[in-house]
Amino acid sequence: MEPLEGYQVEAEAGHAVALELDLDEELRREGLAREVVRAVQEARKQAGLDVSDRIALKLGGDDELIAVAREHETYIAGETLATSVGYGADGAGEKATIEGRELRIGVSKA
Repeated sequence: MEPLEGYQVEAEAGHAVALELDLDEELRREGLAREVVRAVQEARKQAGLDVSDRIALKLGGDDELIAVAREHETYIAGETLATSVGYGADGAGEKATIEGRELRIGVSKA
């Protein structure tokens, strides 16, 4: 089997699966949102918070990361147990780098 350009094909026992390898902008932004969640969870850990603690979350930094966080705010809040999400964390809290962009993360127990 020869896959079409942009696809990966794997076949075994008479069955084949084709996966599209190209990411569209929506999928790329969803991936950034997941990276924001990962960074917030690391900031929670650094702040000594328990994984079950509800938090107040404040984000600042790169404009695209903030735009992604706003687009996926419900998802991010749900995954991180944030009761509130604010924007404009100037220099406070942890700093994370996502795809070469800086994200500032402020977390506190809610």
